[in-house]
Amino acid sequence: MPVQTTEDVLKLVESYNNPPNRLRSVQEITACYNRALETYKKLCFMSGDVRDQKIATHAEIKALGWVLGKPEKDIIKDITANSNRPNFPLQLTR
Repeated sequence: MPVQTTEDVLKLVESYNNPPNRLRSVQEITACYNRALETYKKLCFMSGDVRDQKIATHAEIKALGWVLGKPEKDIIKDITANSNRPNFPLQLTR
C-alpha cells in the first residue's frame, strides 16, 4: 500500500465532504424512469436496427424501477404498456 502524505489525506477528507456525484431525489429518479419509458416507446416504433438501443433502455428502466422499489411485475407492465408488442393477459396456472 502506498504511503499517504498529509495532503493526500486532506484531499480524501475533502472529497468525502463534497462528493462529485450527489444523491438523486425520488422525484428526479421518477422523472428519469418516465423519460426512459418514453424513449423506449419511441424506439419500439422506429424502423431499422435499434435492438441494441432497446436493450440498453430496457435495462435502464429496470434499474431505475428497482431503485424506486417497484415490484418486478409492475416494471414489466410499464415496459409492455410502452411497447408495440401485444399485451396478453396473464394465464393463471392451477
